[in-house]
Formats: sequence, structure tokens, C-alpha cells
Amino acid sequence: MKKTAIVNANSFGRYFPEFLDDLSKNVGEVERFKFPADIDQKQLAKELSGFSFIVIGTEPQLTKDFFQEADSLKLVARFGIGYNNVDVIAANENGVMVSNIPAFMEKDDVAEHAAALTLSMAKLLVFSSTAVKNGEWAVNRERYLGQRVNGKTVGICGFGNIGVRYGEIMKSAFNCEIICYDPYLSEVEVKNRGGKKVTFEQLLADSDIISLHMNVSAENKGIFNEKSFSQMKNSAVLINSARGGLVIEDDIIKALDAGQIGGYATDVLEFEPPKADHPFLHHEKIIATPHIGAYNRECNHMMCSSVVSDIKNVLAGKEPANRLYK
Repeated sequence: MKKTAIVNANSFGRYFPEFLDDLSKNVGEVERFKFPADIDQKQLAKELSGFSFIVIGTEPQLTKDFFQEADSLKLVARFGIGYNNVDVIAANENGVMVSNIPAFMEKDDVAEHAAALTLSMAKLLVFSSTAVKNGEWAVNRERYLGQRVNGKTVGICGFGNIGVRYGEIMKSAFNCEIICYDPYLSEVEVKNRGGKKVTFEQLLADSDIISLHMNVSAENKGIFNEKSFSQMKNSAVLINSARGGLVIEDDIIKALDAGQIGGYATDVLEFEPPKADHPFLHHEKIIATPHIGAYNRECNHMMCSSVVSDIKNVLAGKEPANRLYK
């Protein structure tokens, strides 16, 4: 029998404990761990010594130093789509397989959440609801003057599974024009997916709503910064259900305060959870939700099932269904 470590993947097995029972019965011992994001890699390897399988959340990092010390590890199963915190190449070099959740499992959920953030920002739902609860039904009603979504130009950064689904929602429900920035897709590919390919600069200039659906990479980290915000419409809103690292947080605060853009609705932060003095928490032009884009019962059940299936496949000498190589 083998041992499975659940590392900072808090919702794995929480709502559907039958998956933990399945692992315990058919794989072996299961243990939960909560480590700080910046834990030393060699210490982490020592803590997880003897475990064959790791189910991991968005943190901590698993680097080359970790995999060189991971003596009995066979599989790292990322409980989510993004895997920026796992050095996949180093894992493979040290005989460890890595898998993640297939993107199609989360596409509807994250796209729906992005659409909800879009409507909440455009209609000022959070701000007006808070005012009503504070007894301010008819106080300074100009604060509640939102904007129409129908017919707006929506710019989508990253036109993969989630970006395409978000575009479908905005186009079919609100008759929006969909323009896209995705350096990895051709003009024809973007057109076939329902959008119009544009440059990043054109997307900034033309969009009324910009929604982010990109992974963070060395090339795009902080792509939304002081320069980017200066090129956007001053009424435009930015929606981020992707990764906090795409946005320079100090710069967006300055842009909002200067009236360069209209608002920011985000499900992600660069560092999560935020500290009590994080400026996003008290800014009237920002909506923040706690990384819950794919956090619902249906999606969680599918994700748990996928991870358990991958572990059992590897135990049987097979590969995980969604193995990563780079």
C-alpha cells in the first residue's frame, strides 16, 4: 500500500469524503498537510518523505531542489488547471509524473464566474447592495449609475477553453463584439472560435470590458501595468478570473484613483490570502472574491474524481489521464 499526501488542497475530499475513503481503501494511508507558501524545498521534501502521491493546491512551490530529494514520489496531481507552482520538467527528470485537471472540467464554471463579475461591476451590484444594507437606499443615487453591457466590445486575453466560453456567454446573451489577444493562436483559429484577433494595444484601446483568461508566464507577468492602464478607456472595466500575477496591483490602484479605468473585479490576487491592510479590500471601485471561480459542487466532484483516477492509474502502472511534460 502507498501513501497519499494532500498538500494545501483544502477542498479535495472535503465535500465528497467518499473520494478519501476510496484512496484509503484502494491505495493506502491518506494525510493532509498545510505548509507555508515559502517553505524551504529540502524541508518540504523531508516532511513528505515516504509519500508516493501528492495532491497539491496552488502552493507551495515544488522546484528542482524538491524533486531531487523526493525519494519515493511517483505522481504530483495538481488539484486545478494551472500548475505554475510545479516544476514539471524537473519532476520528469527525476522520475515523477505530473498531472492536472483537464481544462474542460472548469471552463463553464470559471467563465460563468467571470460573467458574474462583469455584470456585478457594470451594474455596481456589490456597491449598491452594501449601501442599501447601510440604510442608504436613496442617498447619493448617482453612485449607482452603472453601464449597459449589451452591445459592448469585450476584449479577451487568452482564448482557450475558458476564454472561448466566456466569449460565447457575452456574445449570445449580450450581443457583445468579441476581440481577442492571444499570441499563440492564428487569426483563423481565433475566428473559428468566435472572436476577432487583435494586437494587445488594439484590445486595450477598443475594449469596454477586458477579461483575463491567461496563465502567468515570464512573458506576460504584470502585463497589466501603468502603461497598459494608460491605454484603456477611462470607463473600461477589467475582469480577472485567471491569475493575480497578470496585474501589477499597485499600478491598478493608481489607475483607478486617477480615473484612468472604470473598475476592477477579480477572483485572484498575486499573493493569497490578502493581508488585512491590502488596498483592494477597501477600494470602492474593486470587487474581490476569494478564488472561487471553479468552487461549486459539480466541478469539485469532477475534479476529485479526476485526481483519484490518476492516482489509481499510476498505482496500476499506467499514466495519469492528463499527464504534463513541460
